[in-house]
Amino acid sequence: MPGARLLAVGGGVFTLLVSLIYTLTVTRRLSTQDLALVTVINAALGVAFAFMGYVTTWYPRVLAQEPHRYNELVATELLTSTVAWGIYAAYLATTGVQDPALYLLGYLIILLNSWPAGAYLSIYRQRLSATLTYVSQTLKLAGAYMIRSNPTIYLVLLVNILMAIPTFLSKVAKPNFGGVIHFLKTALRGAPFQTLILLNSLVNALVIYAIQLAGGGPLLAYYYILFQITKSVYPSWILTSLMYGSLLKEEDKVRRSLLDGAVIISIHLLAAAIMLKTPQWFIALLRPTEINNQPLIEAVAYNSLALVLGSYSLHINTVILGVEKNIVITLKDKPAKALIYDLATSPLIITLMYYTSASLSAKGMVLTFALWSALSTVYRLKLLGSQYRPLATQLYLPTLAAFLAIYLTPLPTIPYNTENIITTITTYMPNALLIGATSYLYLYALSPPTRTITKILINKIIPQRDTTH
Repeated sequence: MPGARLLAVGGGVFTLLVSLIYTLTVTRRLSTQDLALVTVINAALGVAFAFMGYVTTWYPRVLAQEPHRYNELVATELLTSTVAWGIYAAYLATTGVQDPALYLLGYLIILLNSWPAGAYLSIYRQRLSATLTYVSQTLKLAGAYMIRSNPTIYLVLLVNILMAIPTFLSKVAKPNFGGVIHFLKTALRGAPFQTLILLNSLVNALVIYAIQLAGGGPLLAYYYILFQITKSVYPSWILTSLMYGSLLKEEDKVRRSLLDGAVIISIHLLAAAIMLKTPQWFIALLRPTEINNQPLIEAVAYNSLALVLGSYSLHINTVILGVEKNIVITLKDKPAKALIYDLATSPLIITLMYYTSASLSAKGMVLTFALWSALSTVYRLKLLGSQYRPLATQLYLPTLAAFLAIYLTPLPTIPYNTENIITTITTYMPNALLIGATSYLYLYALSPPTRTITKILINKIIPQRDTTH
């Protein structure tokens, strides 16, 4: 029977396909007025979830060491989600939204999407967590069909609610309000760390602002296209959640970091190899009118390096959080020091982003993102110490070597049809298989954890028969 990791990768691919269908349906069927209102609601929800982060950040860490406190978290969730809804409601009111149904649906979205069941499953029932991804995405697919037939903003919000219900129902518990104060004290001690997270989100916004100042609307459009291309590695994002849950519990954290890292990074390397070898294909898929835009083609090709380095940042961020022994992360702990370093270097990154984007356009923007990821990864490796040096020697450096080998290897590609989205995908498949197989073979040859996880996955798919009697 497939393991949790294999189910998660498949679920990530399924999610990617469903999200594409759903996004196209919503953007094409909803009126301009409703799309504008969705933007306002998403912004209001973003503020509400930022507030909820002050408590939800600690759900996995508390449950990993004290699972009996689940009922306490449920009670905390019920109280804090009501406060978060108040913030959401205030945001909508200031923008002139008066429809009571949008307020009610917003409350349900906040409550269900912050429920602690997801954190519990990511630690103790990972296979169920991965399986529920298929259930929620099937509901989303059905929602796309409903929206196609009856395009309203109410259905869009209702689909969001329906997607969260399976995880919510997987672990319903009676709230223990007597333990709320205990948990809130925990959350209060961790508030400085959560504030660091929010400040770094602000830095990301300032980086986007620097891009806008340097290149205006066209460069922001390039950024949006590159961001959408990056979603091709969505399966690896799902894996990081399972990896985090495992790191909180497992004793051999280095081994878990290496094995899960091999899967996460190999997915990024596959997408990066396609960007490097056939950048026009991604443009044909997402922005066919720009297929001959040479600056964008160069930016996609350079983005392959940024994607590889970004996979290191994604991976090591999860590692440094997962291996931290304290339930509550304070400013003295390694994850907080990493965020403080990011804040300290942010003026350099923002300045570089402006000047490289102004002088080199999209190519400069992408190279600065690559440098940002590299600096972040190197500092976190330093914080983790010599025990985690294998992350560099067995994963990160071998992946860079594989990436260089892909760049130097001439691969014969066949022409593909870009008449519509279906033919763009189907006629390109032989090229994807060739590039994917080549990139994985290079990584398999150079990276010991990749070889190990490959054998494990093969045994999961094709169990070995017991020949003993």
